[in-house]
Amino acid sequence: MAVPHSSFPTVASAGARGLRKRGQSDHPAARSALASKGNINADGPKECLAATQPASQDRVWPPRKGQPISVPMPAITDSRDALAAIAAICKALERGELTPDEVTALSSVVGRSIQVIELQDIERRIAALEEARDKRDEEKNSLPG
Repeated sequence: MAVPHSSFPTVASAGARGLRKRGQSDHPAARSALASKGNINADGPKECLAATQPASQDRVWPPRKGQPISVPMPAITDSRDALAAIAAICKALERGELTPDEVTALSSVVGRSIQVIELQDIERRIAALEEARDKRDEEKNSLPG
């Protein structure tokens, strides 16, 4: 059974029946929150949109879970520095300056630094081996024979 188009509510008839337009609320908490922020005035809908904008941003970008932390740590350039960094992290945990989750995150950073140092060491060793091989090949080729 088809419903005639004229039976759908229009904006005018919706207002007459007490339905609200988008952005309007009868919820007491919403009204008091807007009133406390000074957002209820002659520009009602525009101000309501501005008041709800931060809430909609939370849906686009999730709220930040962690907080910045400050722990004095040495620059990590070799394995001894990594050991000193781990010691600094453990001391901060012992003093109650870091939570176990923060220790895990910082230890992960130190672990990545160790991996980078190891990779650089391997690259340096390979370059030295290739140079030694090239030098040996040049000496073989330059010998009369």
